Parts: sequence; C-alpha cells; structure tokens
Amino acid sequence: MSLVGDTDFVLLALPAEAYASADQISIAVDGAPVEWRILPAAHDTRQLAFTAPAGTLDVDIHSSLTSLQRPIDDPDPARYLDDSRYIEASALRGFVDERFGRASGFEQLGAMRDWIARRFTYSPAMSAIDDTAVTTLEKGGGMCRDYAHVMIALARAAGIAARYVGVYAPGLTPPDFHAVAEVFVDGDWWVVDPTGLAPRGSLIRIATGADALETAWATTSGNPVRLTRLQVEATDDSLIDGAVDDPGMRYRML
Repeated sequence: MSLVGDTDFVLLALPAEAYASADQISIAVDGAPVEWRILPAAHDTRQLAFTAPAGTLDVDIHSSLTSLQRPIDDPDPARYLDDSRYIEASALRGFVDERFGRASGFEQLGAMRDWIARRFTYSPAMSAIDDTAVTTLEKGGGMCRDYAHVMIALARAAGIAARYVGVYAPGLTPPDFHAVAEVFVDGDWWVVDPTGLAPRGSLIRIATGADALETAWATTSGNPVRLTRLQVEATDDSLIDGAVDDPGMRYRML
C-alpha cells in the first residue's frame, strides 16, 4: 500500500480467536517496523490495529491452524432479523412470501439458495462497493459479498436470523477472501454459500457481523490509501484437488 501521511488501520485478516492459531505478523513502512496490536471484537473476531506513516506499507500475515477450540455462539440472534446497511429485508417480505412462502426451515432456505444460484451471474464487473441486496437483485449478479447479502436479506425477510461471515476458503479458485451467509435454524447457526465456489467444510472464519460493513477486511482513517498489491492464499492439507461444495443444506459452520 502507498501512504501519503499518518493513517490508522484496522485489518480483519486474522483467523477468529476460536481457533488454535499460530500467527506470524510483520508490518513495516519502507522497511521500518510498525508497532501493532490485536483488539478483540464480537464473535471472536480479532482486529489487527496500527498507525502507519507516509511511505510504502507492507503487511505480511501467516497463520497456521491446528484445531477449533470452541464454537462461535451468539447470545442474541434476534439482532440479525433487522435491516442493516446492505440488507433491506423489510422491502423484500412480500417477494419472499410470494416466491418462497410455501416452505419453511431448511427447505425454504434451500429454495432461496438454489434460486440465487440459478438466477445470478458471478461477475466482479457487476459488483459496486455500495450495492445493497436489492441493488444486486435488480442487477442479477455480482461477487460473493453480493450473493451473501441477498441470501441474508431473503432469510431475514422470512423471519430467519441471518448474518454475514468473512472467511478464508481453501479450495476457492483463485484464492481470495470469501463471504458466506449463516442462518439460525433449530437453535444453531448453519452455513449457506449460494455461490457454491468453495467446500464449506474447510472454511476458516475471520469476521462475523450484520453485513459487509461490519466485516470489511480493511478500514482506514486519516489519509488516502492506494492499494498496490493484495495476495491471499489459503490451503487445507485434507482437501483433494478439484473438490467442490457439498450441496446439502445442513452444514454447521466450522
């Protein structure tokens, strides 16, 4: 990254605290080390925070996971029934009742996921930073964040709590940050990925929130930032080359 002056950063790029994770973190500007700290947030999210001066910023993070120490629970799933910045669930209640109202639970959610997968075109060119769930429905396509927003909006419109999860996705081609939805059914959170691009069994949670606003991988303040290079790699030794997503609905997250 290229910086023109002192800039505050909060990066959501570390695996959630619930994992047994060994992290190697290096942050420098023009080769000079920058002090950093890790701040806790909701759902075991770990925020990597620092202030960097003008120059060329290099951030290098390597994490190795050995196990999941505990599940990610939510004491108040009801907060994920309301509208949020990118989710206009209230505007879609009539649409959801008409198209998906004859089913409930996993059957209803599976119908929503399949409808999105059939109707949408996965295309970065169709995605804009300010697109909401309704905007994406009108466009008929976008990126993983857009698919997740629509899935969450449909679920909330049906009265099902749903939240947004930023993840690493071994098996995704090309490797990158990925976004999925989680829905609250039968007292548990379950993964729904309408893109079907990566095996859900290997997803690694980074950050969890109402939508992409609460889970952005980078938040900055103070001065403009120019991103010059971003490289993401995520591997799972148990994956077989060419593995695809399990189409079944009942998949509990991580």
